[in-house]
Amino acid sequence: MVVQKLLIYSLLTVAILFIQVGSASVFLQDSTEIPGDQLLATMNNTTNLSSSPFPIQFFYNTHCGSCQEAVEFLNGFTVKNPDITVLYHDLYNSSANSSMFTEYKTKFNDNVNIHYPAVFIGDVVLVGSFDIASYTETLTTWYQEKRNTQTIPGFLSWITRLFSGK
Repeated sequence: MVVQKLLIYSLLTVAILFIQVGSASVFLQDSTEIPGDQLLATMNNTTNLSSSPFPIQFFYNTHCGSCQEAVEFLNGFTVKNPDITVLYHDLYNSSANSSMFTEYKTKFNDNVNIHYPAVFIGDVVLVGSFDIASYTETLTTWYQEKRNTQTIPGFLSWITRLFSGK
């Protein structure tokens, strides 16, 4: 009986070690958590999204291992996407950056689940290096395409009004 309990505890301990903590997340500004695989579908079905998602706001701490992974990813991302600006905000010993991070978390109605590293892109925040690396490019491309599809009808409407005298 003692051996069985010991075996069960050992198996549970090993299982816990292999299960990653759900610390990475994707949130909408209304604090709704989105499964990463449903990000684009959610964005396509969400109304009143920001038309100005850039520059990307990135909050991190220089003494955080996960943050360093996110920094490396974003450095590569900006090289591949020079037209997208990423503003880096190191939270280490910076009360100004910490205050700004608190303001962003408040805008997203979430001071609990949003922690560093975090990337704010328009109405979405990506938390944790895994989600930052997995969804930054997808989300920025989505916003760029959305902006382009809205620009063309808006331009055509403006041209129509111009020539119709309205």
